[in-house]
Amino acid sequence: MAKVRVRQKNQITIPLRIAEAANIKPDDMLEINYANDVVTLMPHGRKERKRSVMDYSGIARGVWGETIAEIDEELQRERESWER
Repeated sequence: MAKVRVRQKNQITIPLRIAEAANIKPDDMLEINYANDVVTLMPHGRKERKRSVMDYSGIARGVWGETIAEIDEELQRERESWER
């Protein structure tokens, strides 16, 4: 985590590697927000990327087993634990 010093007139300098990664150039306008004790800077006019539901595909891979047989066994154990 990079650290910056707040100078007179509440000025900060954005570290070069962060500015380059965020594509922030001299004279760009940034929006600043403060919420829940967190200060955020975002280039003005940059739209937040909307995530596709497909970005989440496969996130649970391996949770119930690696093979179809392992998954079936886990499902069977889970179903047997249900109260009927």
